[in-house]
Amino acid sequence: LNLITNLDFLRAKALLALEYGGNQCRLLNEPELHLREAVHPYLYIKNKHNHKTTVPFELKLDKTNRILLISGPNAGGKSILMKSVGLIQLLAQSGFLVPVHPGSEIGTFNQIFAAIGDRQSIEEDLSTYSSHLKTMKYFVDHVDSRTLILIDEFGTGTDPDIGGVLAESMLAYFTHKHVWGVVTTHYSLLKLFAHNNKGIFNGSMLFD
Repeated sequence: LNLITNLDFLRAKALLALEYGGNQCRLLNEPELHLREAVHPYLYIKNKHNHKTTVPFELKLDKTNRILLISGPNAGGKSILMKSVGLIQLLAQSGFLVPVHPGSEIGTFNQIFAAIGDRQSIEEDLSTYSSHLKTMKYFVDHVDSRTLILIDEFGTGTDPDIGGVLAESMLAYFTHKHVWGVVTTHYSLLKLFAHNNKGIFNGSMLFD
């Protein structure tokens, strides 16, 4: 029974990988990422069934540039790229083939933290921004140099001047702790910070 269960699980992983075009890439012991021709697995499956093309991306995070700060217009693909990185990393560390070029390199992270979507709660008396602050406090308390963070719309939910400054201070802390990650934003303050500091770099999306 255990043998059949394991074989069935492996078959399910293989069938899923065939759906999103999964490949075996080079796995590294250190935290680092070089994704080539990468796609969001679910988006690829959805587009394939609708006979649409999924545009791949290339992303490289190394010791010089550990955090990518993505800006650009709404519906430009910022969140999809960020979520793709997280899903591909989780798939790779769970033993799945991944939707990237076989020449890609994927490192290993001990922790993956994500702040995506609105987590406001009446039961816990949390507004959009207070819930965001609670999440960020957890990040600040637990991140290290083997942590991958994924933060969508960093610092939003309050006055832009206040939210921007708080987000900048946390971004400075993350770079100081040598954290890795992908962060999306519309704040010019954060783009300027990424331009003037080491360990973090700007990227932008265009709406076609």
